[in-house]
Amino acid sequence: MKNKTLITILTMGIFSFFGCNQNKKDSKETKIENVEISEDLDEIIIKEIEVSDFGGATPELTLRKSGNAYLIVEVPPFNGGDGNDIDGDEDFPEVMEFENLIAEYIGQNVEREDREVFIIPNATEESLKKTKYFMENYWTLRKDKYKKN
Repeated sequence: MKNKTLITILTMGIFSFFGCNQNKKDSKETKIENVEISEDLDEIIIKEIEVSDFGGATPELTLRKSGNAYLIVEVPPFNGGDGNDIDGDEDFPEVMEFENLIAEYIGQNVEREDREVFIIPNATEESLKKTKYFMENYWTLRKDKYKKN
């Protein structure tokens, strides 16, 4: 019995030390203070902009609750504006600077999250329209230095 009492006292002391022996009101307050609200506003799509085919792939252009726009497109595309197959980066040399080409055309900064995801921070209606136009008309807008001779 003595050992059982000693174990109970030690257990209560440990619980008390770690804050487990608080009254219900204090316990609720502690839980509320430790709750993290983590709503990633870049995950919430508020508008989808339809974009036509881009070399065999359909780009996704979305406006997010954060105000950023996301352009997700397979680069390099599967075929060029002339219908020729694009077999890899050597056939689409602009692949590594594609965000710069978009930014130059729309007049706004564009960040590359990874190979196929481009972010337009604080996108405007105008930048969305320009991005859509750029993607749908890329093969006529493509700079000569990237075209095969």
